[in-house]
Amino acid sequence: MQIGQPFFLPEINLAIGRSQYISGNIQRQVLYWYDQQGNRYQTPEEVEQQTRQQLELVRQKLECYRQQFG
Repeated sequence: MQIGQPFFLPEINLAIGRSQYISGNIQRQVLYWYDQQGNRYQTPEEVEQQTRQQLELVRQKLECYRQQFG
């Protein structure tokens, strides 16, 4: 299995593939799940980070709204 080329498993309607993962200064290869179109499913950590970023944007917009309209 090559990096970036997931292997499709029709029995479970998913693909599995390797990719690079970097955490701090550690780089390693890890396995990820992919859908039929080759889109990688996010890890719980990635979902959490994305949710935190979206929440921070909402907080910033709310603060701007409060400053403009009191």
